[in-house]
Amino acid sequence: MEWHRVELAGERAVLVAGGREIVVFRSEGRLYALANACPHEGNPLVDGEVLGNTLTCAYHGWRFDLETGACLAGEEPAASYPVEERDGAVWVRA
Repeated sequence: MEWHRVELAGERAVLVAGGREIVVFRSEGRLYALANACPHEGNPLVDGEVLGNTLTCAYHGWRFDLETGACLAGEEPAASYPVEERDGAVWVRA
């Protein structure tokens, strides 16, 4: 795994790294990174609703803990990735 810089304009962005799409969210000042495909049917999680540290998939309502990717309403977790801000830039390890 290596670190990838992502341009975060606003509260969310999608990064392609190693052939995978990763969505990065900023919510309440914290950064989170998850696979951009909902484990239910592969729909893009970037379209979901973020409230605090919870993401709700816009397509079927599955809910995920943004910090861990744990599934709160549904059956499978979303992959999560380390993310941090350094010198004003956002970096994801994938």
